[in-house]
Amino acid sequence: MSYITPEQVEQFKAEGYLILRQVFSKDDLARLEPLAIKIREKVRENLYPGTRYWYRDPADGPGTKNRKFDQIPPELRGQATWGVNELPRRELFEPELVNVWAHPKVDAAMNALLDQPRAWGIKMLWTPKVVGYNLGWHRDQVPEALYDWVHYKPAAQDHVQFNAALHEDDCFLVVPGSHRRPLTEQEWAAVRKVDDLPGQVVAALGPGDILFMDAHALHRGRCSVESDRLTLHYSAQSQWVPLKDWGHEGHMDWLRSDEFISQLAPAARPYYERLRTAERTDQSMSFLVEAARAHGFDPAALATAGKGGM
Repeated sequence: MSYITPEQVEQFKAEGYLILRQVFSKDDLARLEPLAIKIREKVRENLYPGTRYWYRDPADGPGTKNRKFDQIPPELRGQATWGVNELPRRELFEPELVNVWAHPKVDAAMNALLDQPRAWGIKMLWTPKVVGYNLGWHRDQVPEALYDWVHYKPAAQDHVQFNAALHEDDCFLVVPGSHRRPLTEQEWAAVRKVDDLPGQVVAALGPGDILFMDAHALHRGRCSVESDRLTLHYSAQSQWVPLKDWGHEGHMDWLRSDEFISQLAPAARPYYERLRTAERTDQSMSFLVEAARAHGFDPAALATAGKGGM
């Protein structure tokens, strides 16, 4: 019997998120937590490229945007961090954290939600200890020019992200079902802001719980300095989705290498072996652009789209 039921798969497709409780056992948590703490402290000390941070000076007024890294006092920079990208990179590589893909319950869920799941990055998120953050509403990897076309993407699930909580985590907010429709006027007004929205859900997790999400659903994050967040964040795509390489120079060569893959558990290896055979693209959402074009979208609009991860 599969760990995830057909009804839960349909719930995920309809709502854009699904929480599975107590995926990790106490033994799993005892093994993973020290490795995550080790990486968090290493990032705070070394501030690698891809480190996430949040800082506003006490003199800054409410609503002030995140300050640039060089505007953070050097002595506060480590404590202002709240995450890091590209966890499998050589200097942060801990096979046990990458092997979360191979956890029987995780692997079963990913294969139920995606056709041939392919790794699309691993990050880690924790609590900033200088100033809490409260991010704006957004859709990952999609320029705003495409926001009202997302619902035209194929019915087959293109990606899944999941947050695996090692500590209590109530930082994620989502508007269920918003990945399969255009935004409302109120939602458009809230994009890049922190206003509450009708129907928003706080997806609270306990240690060992996992939140699976379609990151095209409207969502945002918030975290206070009083929190004790320590969450692993994984992304995967279906193999039918064209692949745009990510990370810094040499990162993808490392992920595709025998040296890297041979250190993984057998059940985790297909997630990276598929990087070798995937169709390549220069646009991370090329399949969405094509689907939108078929319904009248003009790709020329992307030239003035600004941010969005294309």
